[in-house]
Amino acid sequence: MIAILMSTYNGSLFIKEQIESILKQTNKEWLLYIRDDGSTDDTRMILQEYAKKNPNKIHLLRDEFMNMGAGRSFMYLLKVVDADYYMFCDQDDVWMENKIERTYSYLRELEQKYGENTAIGVFTDLTVVDADLTVLMPSLWKGDNRNPDFVYDFYKQWTNRHASYGCTQMFNLAAKKLLLPYRQFEGTMGAHDNWVEYILIKKGVYDYIDESTILYRQHGTNVVGANFSHSYKDDIHKIFHDPSLLWGKIVKDYKRMKIMPFHVSLSKVLWYRFYQSIEAFIKKSL
Repeated sequence: MIAILMSTYNGSLFIKEQIESILKQTNKEWLLYIRDDGSTDDTRMILQEYAKKNPNKIHLLRDEFMNMGAGRSFMYLLKVVDADYYMFCDQDDVWMENKIERTYSYLRELEQKYGENTAIGVFTDLTVVDADLTVLMPSLWKGDNRNPDFVYDFYKQWTNRHASYGCTQMFNLAAKKLLLPYRQFEGTMGAHDNWVEYILIKKGVYDYIDESTILYRQHGTNVVGANFSHSYKDDIHKIFHDPSLLWGKIVKDYKRMKIMPFHVSLSKVLWYRFYQSIEAFIKKSL
């Protein structure tokens, strides 16, 4: 069974479309577990209505923690829900009808190759849309210069912009056992997806499907969204001219390294960042 884990917070505007897209999935071997993180709008009422109409598919979790923040809320769900496979689900996107089927199929292929006791995760591309679902970017990876191949090199993934988003991830039970206990990164609202990718790249198998399986909605209240105006090369160019910016990144690197449950080489992180700075500066100057 596949457990879909959804954390909600004041999501009444788009939550119905998201749940409807899950109910329309071609793969029906799933259960949706939802934890509301202290909403003050109509989100809880909407969730109760869907759970009442779909008691065999949708389960609402209740606890005393109230507002935990997105990352901790998602990982709390992972801790308390028992399943064979897990997916994270945002409250405001729309899943393509074959999202579960495609992701699960490839994950099973990897399990046949590496064994079911191997921690394995899979992620996909995203189609970026606005609040009305008008397509802004058919491929986040291509349109926003994100390279999914970086997951094959831990230090490239650590020091570059990520192509792996939690709302496209699926992983198996063996992966869950590695991912808990969860440690929240300082100063981040989400970061549960970063935690998943770092650990699976280092300790398991983490691969991707080069196609979009989700309409990733951009609007004014996203916890984390795509930043189209940001250019990583421009950022590196600024760092080259202002070393204090690089120092800030190194401090952030160090804080994250201390949290990880395995050794991360500071010298390798520094080398990768230095190499990227030089490469970007040369390209910018041409």
